Amino acid sequence: MNLRQKNNILIYVILVIAMIFWGTSYVFTSIVLKSLEPVSIVFIRLLISAPLLWIIIALFFRKEKIPRSVWKWIAALAFFQPFIYFIGETYGLQRVSPVVTSLIISTIPVFTAIVMRLFFKAKLTMINFIGVFISLAGVILMIVGKNMQIDVDLLGLLLLSVAVFAAVGYGILLNKLSVNVHPVWLIAVQNTFAAVFFLPLYLVLKESPNFDHATSISMLSPQGEMWLCLLILAIFCSTLAFIFYTMAVGKIGVARATVFSNLTPIFTALTSFFLLGELLATTKIIGIFVVIFGLILTQRRVDKS
Repeated sequence: MNLRQKNNILIYVILVIAMIFWGTSYVFTSIVLKSLEPVSIVFIRLLISAPLLWIIIALFFRKEKIPRSVWKWIAALAFFQPFIYFIGETYGLQRVSPVVTSLIISTIPVFTAIVMRLFFKAKLTMINFIGVFISLAGVILMIVGKNMQIDVDLLGLLLLSVAVFAAVGYGILLNKLSVNVHPVWLIAVQNTFAAVFFLPLYLVLKESPNFDHATSISMLSPQGEMWLCLLILAIFCSTLAFIFYTMAVGKIGVARATVFSNLTPIFTALTSFFLLGELLATTKIIGIFVVIFGLILTQRRVDKS
């Protein structure tokens, strides 16, 4: 095995790890939502993540520099995600289960593939179009209950759709920035800008934590459970996952990297089963596999970005 093959394997490994972190994030966020409202959750995540990243930079990456001309683009990156994305995702998660949330979010590769082709004037192949419709059919299976009635809160669905399109904008910008900017610096600046964006909302909307509920993680008090989940979300989901994903996009491009988000529903379903005791209906299980199959088809014969 040559060095290039080893590097490719490493990229795939860190991408899978990033998707494990993001897949479990929906479950940990749903647990924290019992105690805190959405804006506080995201702001606290960023308030932990940003200083941690700057400490890492001070210790290991002080020699890396970001051109001044790039800062405005990183601000735009932060506006798309975490700012708009997390508003849509976290408020949507209040109304939709973690598994369905992760499945809807996993349609991001579909729309990223379409937008990338529009921006770069490339055409979708027939198999890509088929994949789009198959994946959307899978989403419908996940959100439709018995008697073919919509089984998901429509406002929650709308909020999650906002998150999806914010992630598409994020991916397009990241595809350009990740090549020339060190990933740790990029995510540190991104999360710092995002914390500034969230600060006014946090000051206006923050509420005192509510600990009058049963815990999902045994042997922990509601307060202990809340802080444990927040630390997991901040360190693994808002810091390491973003760094790993940015590294991968810089190496293989956003079109190839986003396909790995197809894995997030699986990790979310497993975490929901073990921590929340959430059982999956047959239609939802079928929907998961249909969406994943469709998303794989959308990534076939993708031109390198």
